[in-house]
Amino acid sequence: MLERDDYLRFRLPEALKERFKLYCYLKGITMSDTVREMIEEVLKNEDLEKLLQEKLLQEKQRENSRDENE
Repeated sequence: MLERDDYLRFRLPEALKERFKLYCYLKGITMSDTVREMIEEVLKNEDLEKLLQEKLLQEKQRENSRDENE
């Protein structure tokens, strides 16, 4: 079964968007493919489980700190 594509919407300064659009045109690739590849590259070497554990620990420490200050 094929995975369904989803959409992301985000804001960019107009000048950055135009430069990105030109870059993709000159390289002969779509903006969507380029963004998809960039996201895959960012996530490729990340250990999301480790990041999640670190985030949960930070939040717990912040919560404990708030409790101590009350």
